[in-house]
Amino acid sequence: MATLRHQLEVIANRHRAVIKVSHERLDRLSDAQIKWAPDAKTWSIALILDHLIKTHAATSPVFMRALLAAPPAGDEREKELPYSFSDRLIVQLLSPGARFKLPVPKLYTPVTHNAPGQNLVKHLQEEFDAFTIVLDYADEKQLKGLRVSSPAGNFRPSVVAYLDATVQHNRYHWMQIESLLRDPNFPKS
Repeated sequence: MATLRHQLEVIANRHRAVIKVSHERLDRLSDAQIKWAPDAKTWSIALILDHLIKTHAATSPVFMRALLAAPPAGDEREKELPYSFSDRLIVQLLSPGARFKLPVPKLYTPVTHNAPGQNLVKHLQEEFDAFTIVLDYADEKQLKGLRVSSPAGNFRPSVVAYLDATVQHNRYHWMQIESLLRDPNFPKS
């Protein structure tokens, strides 16, 4: 990925970090490890992956439709685009360490799969790759004032804030995966 304008580069760097660690940690896990959960209330890695896949599969097309309709970036590349109060709120609520846990919209509710867990890992990595393309394309477009409707609710964040919130959401769930991997009862293979 080429260097993006600063605001998108920060988001892209966080996204790249999640991609890197997901390859390092998930590619070598067994099916039993991916599907293990310490209790009925805690999502397994498989459920987290399914949730993230559903999130990206629903939002990446929304981003691309908005970006396709946007004019070229022009001189906007040198400017930071401010977040509105609602933009800051959605980024904060989806970030690691958020004080409030948002309910999972039905659209993104994960389900248990019988297929091998590595299929989920591969599918998530494909969704991450598609999101990388969205970030690259966003860099070419004028983003000031560009808002999108969330497939999961009645809010219309700015594209930049929504891209940021998506990556923060990935980071939030990566912390859940790390917690599972550190659990003393996590299967050895």
